[in-house]
Amino acid sequence: MNTKDNWLTTATIHDEKRRVRWCVVFPDGVVPIKSILPQKVNVPVHGSVYAYMLDLDALNDDQLFGVCHVISSTFNIPVDEVRAEIHLGVPILAEDVSVGTRDQGIFFSLINHEERSPYWDHDEDLFHHQEWEED
Repeated sequence: MNTKDNWLTTATIHDEKRRVRWCVVFPDGVVPIKSILPQKVNVPVHGSVYAYMLDLDALNDDQLFGVCHVISSTFNIPVDEVRAEIHLGVPILAEDVSVGTRDQGIFFSLINHEERSPYWDHDEDLFHHQEWEED
């Protein structure tokens, strides 16, 4: 989980045009994201695309202010309107972006519990030994 002081899950924007725009707020082009899994979203100008969602909770006040101004200038939307609706989310287009995480918990959350070993005791949520019957 990202915090304001420590970003564990991030996206690096490689597309030069987009990187320059975001470097005003994020000098190295690295932004905190909520998940390493992209989701399908509708974005003005681009339509239906895959994107990573910016982790707004991981931004400090200056970064949030900067994000609002980048969106305002990019899409020609009044900054007050952006501030009022930013809680709806900020997609970072998945194209020309690499993602990474140091959050080990995210990998465990991706495990499909139905595909666990037959030795997994779902009721107790503990791994246990099952006696084998001999033929």
